[in-house]
Amino acid sequence: MKQFRIGIVGAGLIAKDHANSLTRNPRVCSITFFDTDTERARAAADLFGVPVAKSLRELVNQSDIIWICTPPFAHRAAILAACRVKRPIFCEKPLGINETDLRVIAAAVRRARVPFFMGQSGRYSYFFKKMKELVEDGAIGQPTMVWSTRLGYFDPKKHPAWRFDAKLGGGMLIEFGVHEIDFVSWLGGQWTSVSAVASSRILRPGNFVDTVAAVGTLRSGAIARVEIGWASPRYLWQRGVEGETGSLFLDDSKVREVNLLRPGKKPQIFRTGNWMDMRTKENLSLKDQATAVLDTLAKGGQPGVTLADGAAAVRAALAMYESTRTGRVVRI
Repeated sequence: MKQFRIGIVGAGLIAKDHANSLTRNPRVCSITFFDTDTERARAAADLFGVPVAKSLRELVNQSDIIWICTPPFAHRAAILAACRVKRPIFCEKPLGINETDLRVIAAAVRRARVPFFMGQSGRYSYFFKKMKELVEDGAIGQPTMVWSTRLGYFDPKKHPAWRFDAKLGGGMLIEFGVHEIDFVSWLGGQWTSVSAVASSRILRPGNFVDTVAAVGTLRSGAIARVEIGWASPRYLWQRGVEGETGSLFLDDSKVREVNLLRPGKKPQIFRTGNWMDMRTKENLSLKDQATAVLDTLAKGGQPGVTLADGAAAVRAALAMYESTRTGRVVRI
């Protein structure tokens, strides 16, 4: 079995979640961490008994694939470093935080001709894949609306400051909302227009958008709808697809079941199980994502989630922000 040396850039929470699965993956022969905060890198590395690189340059030179798990503002620099020595890249969402990031990254990857894997882990979760399968099998006919609602509370006292600085994290829609935006486009086609309204009255009044509601159109002709908030004490995460002959519904904040509903027929329920392996504490979406990425790299296949997919999600988020500022429908 072909194996790879993994170089993880970043040593925060998500980096450790990835490492938890990568250390168990049979295609991984070694893992090395790098973080600009040396103490944070050492603490993460010690959890898994692996080494720390002294610099980003050292890391990319000694690794077979670069696994980018930094905050969003640092993605571009890590990607460019990997491209300079032509290393394959896995990058956690979001791809970037502005249009300049997207263009510079795309140009660098194109010049380097390296495999690029986008970290939209939702596409690897069983419940998302089940909904995708049912849509493609025609279980609900042609989709007429794809939607997602995700609300929760992000306490600024408990989260890093960059998360509440749009110039560093891209803001709620880019850092967090790209999961919901990508879900909608994966099941209904790319966004073609959007109209959005926003509120910034709770977390950092007047300085940080913490709630957004958006509706738009998709290339398939379906309606798109997302509602995303970081300022609600109620945790709510629901997704669905309405179709010409039925609908799909998932309430991930309660029971992880995909419900297939059709007029005059008994509902069908597809139980999807937990999102975590309770024995290893692995996030199963990240586990399956890592397996798919490394298997694809070993066999020379095409990435399941591409740089273009990552860019499309960020561009839709940027269009939503523009609509909230201008009050206009924005074409994408």
